Amino acid sequence: MVGPGEYMAVLNVVQAWNEISWEESIPFLLVLIGLYWIKVKIDSTVGLGRKGKQLKRIIKEAIEETR
Repeated sequence: MVGPGEYMAVLNVVQAWNEISWEESIPFLLVLIGLYWIKVKIDSTVGLGRKGKQLKRIIKEAIEETR
């Protein structure tokens, strides 16, 4: 019987880095930049939602204190 780890590929990052050509690296970098841009957009959207809720809570507390 074969175990679950016997067919897993070993990722050799140094070898992959040394073997990539300039023609292959440009699209790879564009994909990485695109994925990072999407990550930043998602993070900023989620962060604004949390900050908006905190701001509403602070405003409500300030209004209740003035009454």
